[in-house]
Amino acid sequence: MISLAIDGALFNYRVAGVAVLEGKVLLHKTPSDNFWSLPGGRASLFEFSKDTLVREMMEETSMHIEVQELLWISENFFIYNGTKHHELGFYYKMAITDLKDQQDFIGVEGDSELLFKWHPIADIASIRIYPEFLAEELSQNSLRVKQFTSDFQNLDRL
Repeated sequence: MISLAIDGALFNYRVAGVAVLEGKVLLHKTPSDNFWSLPGGRASLFEFSKDTLVREMMEETSMHIEVQELLWISENFFIYNGTKHHELGFYYKMAITDLKDQQDFIGVEGDSELLFKWHPIADIASIRIYPEFLAEELSQNSLRVKQFTSDFQNLDRL
């Protein structure tokens, strides 16, 4: 996975998917986090970003997806668990081709659990979601192509 420790900080190359269905968006979080994010994960070396999203969704949810157009590119600086992160993120629109329902479910991230939940887009401003640009973009429901930059957010103080 492309995650490099450099001078006490961490560089991540992350790919995430935006699944919107019936006015809801699929988000996930670890049990210990107090914020939500879009599902996805870190790319592997020499792996195309679309392939990363397909692989991560299969690993974490056992679901097949169709990767659609690239929506957003994000350059995000934040502090998480006391470590500075520099994250380059690619966000794709995606369709879950074998979705059975929109019930909450548990996925896996290595040896850990992930909680997946379909959040109503109308309520997205009332939850904590990172990176921060996602709340505005999702609530506008325009899903238009943009690039975002974000300076250090301290997730430890949340």
